[in-house]
Amino acid sequence: MSWFFPNIQALDEPNTDNLSNKRGNHYFRDALAIKLNKPSLTPSQLQHAIFAYMPTWVTVLMRIRNKIVKMFGFDVGVDNLTPTSDELEVGDTAGFLTIMEKVNNEIISFADDKHMTIFISVLKQSDRVVISTLVNKKTLVGRIYVNSILPFHYVIARVVMNNALKANRI
Repeated sequence: MSWFFPNIQALDEPNTDNLSNKRGNHYFRDALAIKLNKPSLTPSQLQHAIFAYMPTWVTVLMRIRNKIVKMFGFDVGVDNLTPTSDELEVGDTAGFLTIMEKVNNEIISFADDKHMTIFISVLKQSDRVVISTLVNKKTLVGRIYVNSILPFHYVIARVVMNNALKANRI
């Protein structure tokens, strides 16, 4: 499917970034890179430019997902990842995620419940941004859930990154 998203490069699992030391026993990890048209943006501004503009169909899917997974004890807050600002600080929220780390070239957000902990890293590397996801699956239900949504994750992650590039937000 790389032909559908030619500007997005799937990377091997990063081992030297700030998420690497957060891996649990059962985890999922991926990383995607895209060349920037606006390399002056900060990692926080990049997170906003990518995740604050979710397609309507993604928001609808998140609402449906929340109704289903709530029955299995998952925490369901808001239906999106929309940050409150384009310059986030530790403790700020970006949709259902909370900013946990912020350094010059990276911002890391997370959400935690009894089944899993989700981390998203936005790492700026000169003229590209690397978006990395780490999900620590704590329970069997968490493992089943993550494995069942991977096709959606694969498409949605690429769509929102591609949309941000096409709209010249990044």
